[in-house]
Amino acid sequence: MEQGRDTSTDQGLAQRIMQLEALVSQQQVAIAAYQEQLERQNEQLVLLKRALFSSRRERYLPSPDQRLLFSSPSLDPPAGDEDVAADSGDEEPPLARPARPRRGGQEFVFPEGLPQRRIEYPLPPEQQVCSCCQQPRVVINQQVTRQLELEPAQAYVVEHVRFTYACPKCRVGEQVQTSTRPPLPIEKSPFGPSVLATIAVYKYARHMSLYREQEQLLGPLRKWLSRSLLCRLVRGTAEALRPLALRLLELILSGFVIQGDETTAPYLDRSSDKALLGYFWGFAGDGEHRYVAFDFHTSRGRAGPSEILANYQGYLQSDGYSVYTSLANAAPARLTHVGCWARARRKFEEALYTTSHPLLHETLAAIGQLYDVEDSASSLSNDARRALREAESRPILEPLHERLSAARPLMRPTSKLAEAIGYALARWPSLLRYLDDGRLAIDTNHLERQFRPLAQGRSNWLFLGRETAGPTAAILYSVIQSARLNEVDVLPYLTDVLRHLPAVAVDDKQRIDEFLPDRWLAAHPEHHLVARERESRQAQTRRKTRRAARRAASQRQAAGNG
Repeated sequence: MEQGRDTSTDQGLAQRIMQLEALVSQQQVAIAAYQEQLERQNEQLVLLKRALFSSRRERYLPSPDQRLLFSSPSLDPPAGDEDVAADSGDEEPPLARPARPRRGGQEFVFPEGLPQRRIEYPLPPEQQVCSCCQQPRVVINQQVTRQLELEPAQAYVVEHVRFTYACPKCRVGEQVQTSTRPPLPIEKSPFGPSVLATIAVYKYARHMSLYREQEQLLGPLRKWLSRSLLCRLVRGTAEALRPLALRLLELILSGFVIQGDETTAPYLDRSSDKALLGYFWGFAGDGEHRYVAFDFHTSRGRAGPSEILANYQGYLQSDGYSVYTSLANAAPARLTHVGCWARARRKFEEALYTTSHPLLHETLAAIGQLYDVEDSASSLSNDARRALREAESRPILEPLHERLSAARPLMRPTSKLAEAIGYALARWPSLLRYLDDGRLAIDTNHLERQFRPLAQGRSNWLFLGRETAGPTAAILYSVIQSARLNEVDVLPYLTDVLRHLPAVAVDDKQRIDEFLPDRWLAAHPEHHLVARERESRQAQTRRKTRRAARRAASQRQAAGNG
């Protein structure tokens, strides 16, 4: 009996142990899941703090204490740098930031041709008499202080007069004839092209909402314009510019490469008690067609870009959004997708705040080397640029792909670094495609810069008043941004276009081409923003100089650590 009880007790204990082991296993699985969830939430918290408080500039500066695990000829410092670093000590980098002139050190030059007004400040009559001899004083010198003043725009009324002619001898009604006038941008509207251009430029180039334009226009017009009236004027202006916007898109689609991207645009609808989300789709042309075109749709599906790209044949460069890749996969003989290294780099840059894995720094350093090659190739011809990429960029990418492929299975799938590696590996063929043609860019930053004014305006006007306002804004953004891209003074350009374009037939492409920003600028060089172009070039030169100085300093640090 005792032996039977012992056997049953042992079986009970064994069963209890198995139950406890199963429970421990379940708890370990739950702990691992909670741990993974906690790490993911910590990463999200770090990224949220970075978005709220950190700088938005995407720049990777390797720490002098950070050593790269892998080495390649492209990532190693050039031969001889170690000896130079050892001998130079604390010398200044060879490419230092150019000294900026002190503020206020340059004398302001007044523009020529401005009218001048003279304001005199004589002494009061009682002080013009000499206190010694009581004789009147005379002027022996003048001290002139010059200042630049500004007055608000002056409005004026233009009378369009048409004459009716008749024969005083025949007095036949069929011989009566009235002269014609050119078509107006908005027929039967009391507002001329300059007023319409001003309203459009205020809103879509200077990011001013319409209710602020009411106050801005009150001074020169001396009349309060209601917001509903301003909306109708903006809509009519867009309709007048529609042939030009369509022509811009047609020329963009005639290039060998087109860049595509999209951004959000909230809009109001009576069927919803909150703002709905629409999208502006942007497309930029190649170097021979420096234009940008926008399109508006209420969804982020493929219906919008598929309609625009239905007959396009060439390279389509974009980020990794599935709509663009699906369009290219559906028509491989017509569309070739090109990836964007800026988007891939951005994924790794986000992981920089959540992990210190050595592969992360290795990847960012390699991508930095790719952009160094692009800096040195910016002034080369297309064939020379392709040869340089093949010689210097491809040797960087091949070992990088091997290291990323080997490291991906060893990482937590939900970590930011694993997501960045997965993003790059899934799009690796398209990321390599820019090496095949020197005319292709390494990223779509050119198009992203054209979205900045739209984002600045969106922060002011907050949302579109209705769904139909989206296509109106897309037309005006297309024309205005294309003009700004070609360094054209937008206000006189838009005024001239609105004055003459309505008289051109919609299918007369040759006449419409006269109003393209670059061709119009060639005929009106006085409206070229030379100072803006010079300012942009100087800023670009400073950026290249700073990047070259950072590269030289990084190479010396790497040589010193070696």
